[in-house]
Amino acid sequence: MPLRITFRDTDYSFQVINKEPVTKSTVEIPIILNGKTVNLVKGSNGWVMKEEVSGIDPELIQAIGRAIELRFRL
Repeated sequence: MPLRITFRDTDYSFQVINKEPVTKSTVEIPIILNGKTVNLVKGSNGWVMKEEVSGIDPELIQAIGRAIELRFRL
């Protein structure tokens, strides 16, 4: 299911590609963003990329993580 987010006046579309349901115990969520697969990992300071991907703002990843939390009520 594609999801959308507006970040710094720019619209982004991403897709959660998790094979298992997203629950409160989920700490890693793979997504497709701009045609690239990015793994989000929940840390003590919020969501971060598991591996750094060039051209993707870490603050955008934080915002996407929060949007996923709200969408799936984590």
